[in-house]
Amino acid sequence: MCMKILKYVHARTAFKIGLQLLGCRAGNTVLLPDFLCDVVWHPLDLLGLKVITYSLNDSLEPIWGDIEGISKRENIFALLMVHYFGQPQIISKYDEFCKDNNIFLIEDNAHGHGGYSNGKPMGSFGDFGFSSPRKFLNISFGGYLYFQNLDLEY
Repeated sequence: MCMKILKYVHARTAFKIGLQLLGCRAGNTVLLPDFLCDVVWHPLDLLGLKVITYSLNDSLEPIWGDIEGISKRENIFALLMVHYFGQPQIISKYDEFCKDNNIFLIEDNAHGHGGYSNGKPMGSFGDFGFSSPRKFLNISFGGYLYFQNLDLEY
């Protein structure tokens, strides 16, 4: 199995499909940063997910103490990492935290389509990631879903 790239009309649709492919169910808890576009909430609401936000510092990096405290109190299904303005987060920190706590890592790369971090496409580090090529190309639609270890028949 390897990474698959699936194309959708919008990145929010890719986000929703990615959650469904992970086996997310109504009532599961997803951690989101407290600085986020309203569009990201649509798939979460449609799937009936519980959302808890975590704080960011002035550099738009997570305040890890908040995330650690929340994860001790709540059963977290997934954590959303956002590459703000296409600038990569400290991916290894997210990856380590999620693996240590048995939490899925979702990578929001909506503003970094086509970008790389350490020679690897952004959006391809988490259990799944999504990007929005329409924000960079002269097209009116487009969303990519980068999904790890997905065994699909075409």
